[in-house]
Amino acid sequence: MSNTIGIATADNMQKYENYREQFKRLNKAFDYKFYMEAIFIEYAIMEDRAEAILRYEGNEIKPKNEQEFISITRKLNRIEKIAEQKNSLPEKYFSDGIAKNISEWVKQRNSLIHALLKKELTTEEVEIFALEGKKLARSLSNKAKNYKNAVARKEAKL
Repeated sequence: MSNTIGIATADNMQKYENYREQFKRLNKAFDYKFYMEAIFIEYAIMEDRAEAILRYEGNEIKPKNEQEFISITRKLNRIEKIAEQKNSLPEKYFSDGIAKNISEWVKQRNSLIHALLKKELTTEEVEIFALEGKKLARSLSNKAKNYKNAVARKEAKL
């Protein structure tokens, strides 16, 4: 049992270090005006945090097999669904529309990527979009952290 806890702690520390590194890279991408790289990092952060939010309280979406990919849209839809539960922790942390806002951002990101060589995009347009993604990624990360702590406090009371 203690070996499993040690591994989980080591995994958590590695994940924490990975997050710190990705947020450093995100800030550096903005410093150097590498907005497409920023968008890529933001999406990865949002994807991971959505998955973690579902995992914290046992609501994660399990793939049917190793090859199945669970899209961020499905994860965000599940977060919206559990946030509809009245007087619940998910409602407290996610009923503000964050999942819907990120879903919209993801749709716009996909359109931007697919149209990259087909339409004219100014650097300013991409920068504005990347800034919006940065705000959403930070907000979701903070909400995920606060939600995880609330779930832990709730479980400790049981």
